Amino acid sequence: MKKLNNSNFELIEDVIKELDFKYNQNDEKILGEIKKFWTQVAGDKISTFSKVIDISENNILTIVCSDSFVANELYLEKQNLLKYMNKNVQNLGIIIKDIKFNYKRWKEEK
Repeated sequence: MKKLNNSNFELIEDVIKELDFKYNQNDEKILGEIKKFWTQVAGDKISTFSKVIDISENNILTIVCSDSFVANELYLEKQNLLKYMNKNVQNLGIIIKDIKFNYKRWKEEK
């Protein structure tokens, strides 16, 4: 990469060339289905304080929670949630390997 005037800055065009965009429309469809399903899994009360935001390439589901209390309660039920989620997302052709609960990103995602 070229550097400008012996500084730490790099040309934006060089940075953009190195980005690897991996957009897959099917992934968005799967995430949408999981989001819908989360409301059923968590129930009306908990789903107002939590929501699915991402599923990684490694099939790790990320759920944001309104606060640490909700995140902790869901974490305590993680194994049951994983079992129930996987039982019901089989038709999407994926297996959720893990669930991460994050309360710090709640305000960002709201």
